[in-house]
Amino acid sequence: MSRSIAFLAALLFAAISVSSACIAQAGAAMTFTLQANRADQRVQLSLTRGEKPHHDMMSSSFAPAELSGFDLDAVRQPGQRPIRFALVREAGRIDCSGTGGNALASGQCSFTPDRSFADFLAARGIGRPDADQTYALAMTRASRALVDALAAHRYPKPTIDKLIELSAVGVEPAFIAELAARGHAPTTLDGLTEFAALGVTPDYIDALARAGYRGLDPEEITQLKAVGADPAFIGALASAGYPNLKVDELEQMAALGISPEFISSFAKAGFRDLPVDTLVQLKALGVTPDFVQSLERHGLHPRSANDLVKLKVAGLDDQ
Repeated sequence: MSRSIAFLAALLFAAISVSSACIAQAGAAMTFTLQANRADQRVQLSLTRGEKPHHDMMSSSFAPAELSGFDLDAVRQPGQRPIRFALVREAGRIDCSGTGGNALASGQCSFTPDRSFADFLAARGIGRPDADQTYALAMTRASRALVDALAAHRYPKPTIDKLIELSAVGVEPAFIAELAARGHAPTTLDGLTEFAALGVTPDYIDALARAGYRGLDPEEITQLKAVGADPAFIGALASAGYPNLKVDELEQMAALGISPEFISSFAKAGFRDLPVDTLVQLKALGVTPDFVQSLERHGLHPRSANDLVKLKVAGLDDQ
């Protein structure tokens, strides 16, 4: 997987979180629905902003304490009664009022920007957000602490949209500090976004090191994470006779799902100790031991895996 593909995956995660905060026009009407989960103490809050077809929706799970003034017991009671609560973030607050009961609630909301947060961003040279950017900053939990952490660790100054993106994928000051303290920090904001979006943690990097992959650069780390190359997969391949693979070899095998079972199935068919590039070709072409058996039923007896590849490309299994 190339860096561009890995970064595309990261941006996709970011877009899922951020797009709903950037579609509706400033000042658009907002409604809420809320469902109290009886299995635990969390609630599912959905906010809809604007009118169809130009509307957006955010839905997330919250602890009641995150919603100022919210009365969980009241919402769970039978019947209907007035409810009020507020979702307060550094960039602004959402105040909601409506009716609730029987574990459900709905009503109207309004968004109030926090001017001091906009002033803070402007003073830091990041810029002054417009109304929709301010809403997005609030929905993605953008904070002064994140801005300070980026500056403290010498990252480039983010734009407002980049700050929204970083916040949307869960980049927090502790995450930045822990990566830096253990020598694993990417040097760019895009790299930091990739790490957070793909779930690259210091523990994951340490686990790769214990599996023999030390000193990887951020691009290699994100590529391995993007295709699911974890220590368990690395260990399984080593046990199957493929230890100490190069990073690009490991990446290809993980991306295609080349498992020990896939390898052993060819060994049982008489094709042992296959090179990595041959395994990759076989998997990519969909060559299986069943294909070998179909060839034999047609009187063909390939002597090498390369023969299997050539016969598969020729489509002889369909004859």
